[in-house]
Amino acid sequence: MSRRVRKEGFVLVCVLWVLAILTVVTVGFGYRAMLDRRAAAYSLDHSQALLMARAAVQRGIVELRNKVFNDALSEDEESKGSTHLGQPWAQFKDLLGESKYFEYTENFEEDYVAYIIEDEDRRIDVNSADKPVLEAMEGLSRSAVRKIWTRRTKGVHDGEGKAPFQAIEELRYMRAVKDDDWFGKAHQPGLKYITTVYGDGRINLNTASEAVLLSLPDMDAGVVRDIIHFRAGPDGELATGDDQGFGSYEQIADELRISDDTLNTIRKYCKVSSHFFKITGVATRRGGKIRAACSAVVAVNTNRATIINWQEEPLGS
Repeated sequence: MSRRVRKEGFVLVCVLWVLAILTVVTVGFGYRAMLDRRAAAYSLDHSQALLMARAAVQRGIVELRNKVFNDALSEDEESKGSTHLGQPWAQFKDLLGESKYFEYTENFEEDYVAYIIEDEDRRIDVNSADKPVLEAMEGLSRSAVRKIWTRRTKGVHDGEGKAPFQAIEELRYMRAVKDDDWFGKAHQPGLKYITTVYGDGRINLNTASEAVLLSLPDMDAGVVRDIIHFRAGPDGELATGDDQGFGSYEQIADELRISDDTLNTIRKYCKVSSHFFKITGVATRRGGKIRAACSAVVAVNTNRATIINWQEEPLGS
């Protein structure tokens, strides 16, 4: 083979290697560009979902402010200011599918934007409940009650002052609280479902669960059943639009025909209105593959609704 032929063959091989390397580099850059494009699209969709979730929470705040306004205008003095699950605030709202709150496009066909409002006064507030209430709860041992009471009255460490719970999860990680106490077991409700860190020490009789009402000291099980039956309304089912609530202690006595002792127990531990609510907004994109949520705890008084806690988080994809 001549030297010229060998040289041309070597050049050809070099050219082929250069082409192969350039092909690999080009494919790599193309793949990287595709990944960057997907990441940018994901970030955009997630940001959009989070903004819609925030908007859902804001819409829930408007609903609570409407409640304050409607209570002020109500002509029914007996139920004026009461809070129960038959009122508009307690109904699940799908802002995309039902209320048309957002501009609807084909890109949202399998997505949803919704909010739900939960009454925090339906649970037992570990920061303000009377000691007999804490002692009557099956999920709290004597040791747990002592620790809670110490935090409320003295503080955890000397010189630091009182240390109220900022989040109910703090209760979960106390040494005196076991998994069965927190999550519950047969015939014993979990603390995570019946406790809160917001409230004034009394439970809303109109929204509390049966488990919460039965956890109160000296509460008769038969009276609790009658309360739930009254609240369920004509259709006999809770959490529907025809739910009803008590407007006063006098109405409670008339409807339930209870003794003075039982009524005094209800007066001591219960009320018929609420001031603390948790609003959770959830929004999705890409048919539910991208989800975002945020929540706010709102304090409602006679003339406004004030945000006292705000949290937001992605729900994964």
